[in-house]
Amino acid sequence: MSWGSPGTKIFMTEPKPAGMNKMHAALMLTGIIFLLIFAGCSSPQPPKNPVNATPAPSQNVPCMEKACFIAAANDCKDLNVTIREDIGTFRYSSSPDCIFKKTLVSMNGTESREIRNLLEGKNMTCIYTKGKFDQRLVTTLMGGIEYCRGELKDNLARLVIFS
Repeated sequence: MSWGSPGTKIFMTEPKPAGMNKMHAALMLTGIIFLLIFAGCSSPQPPKNPVNATPAPSQNVPCMEKACFIAAANDCKDLNVTIREDIGTFRYSSSPDCIFKKTLVSMNGTESREIRNLLEGKNMTCIYTKGKFDQRLVTTLMGGIEYCRGELKDNLARLVIFS
């Protein structure tokens, strides 16, 4: 009796229990999910605080917007700019020594008198490295203030603690 062509080996196996195929499928699916998660975690991450590609101001063109100021501060240029925002008016300055200063000049009238007294006119000074200016100092109220000091930083911290 011939079961296939010469040289063909035929293996006889016992039938698998019904749950084994489902278990193998579940294990393979779990492995694929872990592989996808690992691949996502190990892929290169974009920089946390990329500096916008807006060119730093020339001596003839005034800098009146955040992106322009951020580019100038990243190069440690001597620049002062006052910008009106949702919360109020801020004055930002950078220096050739890579020192950034943020002043909350005035707040909008929607804030309580207590909050306004606590924050208006207060400032903080931050030291940074040329080429590594943290744009969150300009784009957020509290982001990037780890290397800063001053009444504005201290009073913002008090507000967060007591909120």
